Amino acid sequence: MIAVGKDNFMQGIKFCLVFPPYKESEDIFFLKTARNNLGKIPPLSLLAVAAILEKYGAEVKLIDANASGLSVDEVIQTAVEFSPDFLGFTLSTYQFHFTLEWIRKLRSKVDVPVIVGGPHARIYPREVLTHECIDYCVMGDAEDILPQLTYSLVEKKSLTEVGGIAYKNNEGDVKSNDFSLYIDSLDGAPFPSRHLSDNSLYYSLISKYKNFTAMTSSRGCVFQCTFCDNHCIPYRAMSPKRVVDEMEICKKDFAINEIDMFDGVFSVNKKRLLEVSDQIVKRKLKIYWSFRTRADLIDKETLTALKSAGCIRIYYGIESGSAKILKNIKKNVEIENIKYILKLTKGAGIDTFGYFMVGNYGETYETISETMDLMLSLPLDYIQIAPIFYPPNTEVYSDLMKVIKRDYWKDYTVDSELEMEFPIIGTDFNKSQIHSIVRKMYLRFYLRPKFIIKFIFSLKSFSQLARSVKAVFDMVRESVIDNSANKEF
Repeated sequence: MIAVGKDNFMQGIKFCLVFPPYKESEDIFFLKTARNNLGKIPPLSLLAVAAILEKYGAEVKLIDANASGLSVDEVIQTAVEFSPDFLGFTLSTYQFHFTLEWIRKLRSKVDVPVIVGGPHARIYPREVLTHECIDYCVMGDAEDILPQLTYSLVEKKSLTEVGGIAYKNNEGDVKSNDFSLYIDSLDGAPFPSRHLSDNSLYYSLISKYKNFTAMTSSRGCVFQCTFCDNHCIPYRAMSPKRVVDEMEICKKDFAINEIDMFDGVFSVNKKRLLEVSDQIVKRKLKIYWSFRTRADLIDKETLTALKSAGCIRIYYGIESGSAKILKNIKKNVEIENIKYILKLTKGAGIDTFGYFMVGNYGETYETISETMDLMLSLPLDYIQIAPIFYPPNTEVYSDLMKVIKRDYWKDYTVDSELEMEFPIIGTDFNKSQIHSIVRKMYLRFYLRPKFIIKFIFSLKSFSQLARSVKAVFDMVRESVIDNSANKEF
């Protein structure tokens, strides 16, 4: 690690951080419903980056084109007027080329170095840097890496000692410094720069209160699910005090009333979860919040504490109603435990959201029926069902590569024209059948009279009603059009 000099060494330096609109792959968001009605979630990674830059004195312009509905030309105009010294973007795999197109267009009018981060930059930094419009990749936690990189660039120092970056040297060769990727403690991370965005623009499909925002309080994961690569990053979590401090700032400084915790698994440590709840109560902080977890990490004691602390919803990663499938995807949760904890959660007065997947290794009509039966029997308020997909750096993708004989995402990163429809491995279902089954499962759940009546009485605002009606209408229309599922289901 190199020293970055005085605390305000970025004084006079301008960064423009851009978040393009979503244009996700059909493999994940195949329904028009999902694409159009998921909501507007704040770009947490860029807000965190902005805070790091501001800590060292930089002037930051954050342009959330997704929430603001801005075109690339409108963003270019704003960026030109700001006249930055650097442009910054976050890269995800499924919309990499769409973001790349925005980078090219911006770079053509604002010819300054481009720094990128995010999961795709972490996994494929060398391939990302084959594109001339991108200059530097931040491959790990930005808190230390980005200041060191910026300091070295400003002071024209060698980049060889800056850990966690990939870059092109003077000869145009890509170099990768695979050290010092992660910080040990998250408590020192500055609070995200929410003052740079309009917090009134954000909402989720099922959020109930304005203003709404999202938070993350940990990085990495201790579990080994085959469809996720979070376990490839060391797990670290903020202290309960740091978590509630940020919630309090959201409430007092930005009039935020609802927070969705976007940690992959928020309740890894029961003691931490109870302390978060306790601090919210002790501070008399009136905030509504939700989080994601597994059923085997919740019990009656935590539910009582969560309810008293304003928790209104828990997102449970259920995935399947088949014990065989859960074993195959290394989601080692007992079906009976799922039933028990979901019942306890509703009994505590907390809404429940269930995540499901279809098309996993070993999937059959029997296992899908088991999932359907479980889904309809659980006291769930909302569900989301995803067809199987194959993100890079996951176990399911490693299995896929053995079948297709290539690292598709690596080749895709270099070649914008590359297109390939993945086979569904480990099952006799094809992609069309899987997608059609998912549609029918959505309809079976959401069009039950019991659900519709309960949902109407749970609404908190007209805007929530309008969003929900539109989502259901889109879902029904698409499902009526679609007739490709096997009639056995």
